[in-house]
Amino acid sequence: MALIRPRSSPDTELHHAVAQLRDDVEDLGIAIADLPGRFDTLGSSLEEVRKAVRQVERRSEEAEVSVHDLGALVKRLNARVEWLERNIRLQADVPEAELDALERRDLELAQVAEEGHLAKAGLLQPANRSSLEAAVTSHAGAVRQHSHHREVALGASEVLAETHRDDPRHAAAIEEFELAVAGLTETRDRMRSLAAPALEAAELLAADEENQVAVADVIAEGERAWAALQVRLRARVADAVGGGALLPNWFTSVLGPMPAAQDTRAWMDVATSLLAYRTTYSVTDPVIALGLPPVDGENPRRRAWYHQLRRQFDDLDRAASL
Repeated sequence: MALIRPRSSPDTELHHAVAQLRDDVEDLGIAIADLPGRFDTLGSSLEEVRKAVRQVERRSEEAEVSVHDLGALVKRLNARVEWLERNIRLQADVPEAELDALERRDLELAQVAEEGHLAKAGLLQPANRSSLEAAVTSHAGAVRQHSHHREVALGASEVLAETHRDDPRHAAAIEEFELAVAGLTETRDRMRSLAAPALEAAELLAADEENQVAVADVIAEGERAWAALQVRLRARVADAVGGGALLPNWFTSVLGPMPAAQDTRAWMDVATSLLAYRTTYSVTDPVIALGLPPVDGENPRRRAWYHQLRRQFDDLDRAASL
């Protein structure tokens, strides 16, 4: 026999709800009472954050002032160095290094090196060669795929001729034949579209290979001449700097009177390249290091070399200011 529990009376349920509500109100009151303390803590934390931000801003301003002062100091030092250099030149007691007074051998090496560089520039560059080789390879791939589909179609045709329609091999051969025919059509279209570019690319590659053979000796001699010229010009700059000679205006205007202590090698590399540029193109301007800028349509190598040196001058200036 099932037990029948008495149902709670409405008064009991109401009493329980009121008690629960009273507990919630008390909890809310406690939470409200804690709010001032929490607000105080939060306010204190925010104030600390504000102080930290103000400190960072102040230090940033101080750093900007320091950088500005340092830049001004560098400018003053540069002006002082230029002033001293002018006075030294006026006194004429210190010999000036005649970096442009090159020997005949230097000029010969520069000419041979330039011929080698121009011959090499006339060959296909790696990126262009790769593009042409890709065109030839794509066409060759299409030809191979076409041959494969033709062989499959022929094999399927033989099976069809030798088997009856009810033979399972006959049905499989029909499917293979249809796929092969579709492949033949697709590869034939690709072969036609790729044929002209591949033929043109192959002709260019063949001509370049012939050109490589024709100028191989010129390029090799140019590379040897360039290496020898670099050694000779580097030694000339090193002797001038190490001997305490006064460097010419065109040199100091872009490289200063001496290399920076932190990057002597880079300075020497650029100085040697600058002297090689002036030697190669007979630049004799007494003030402008690179002379007049190359005009459009002039020797592309000279224009590239000119802009490379300009960038290197800027890089050395930035490195010296750090």
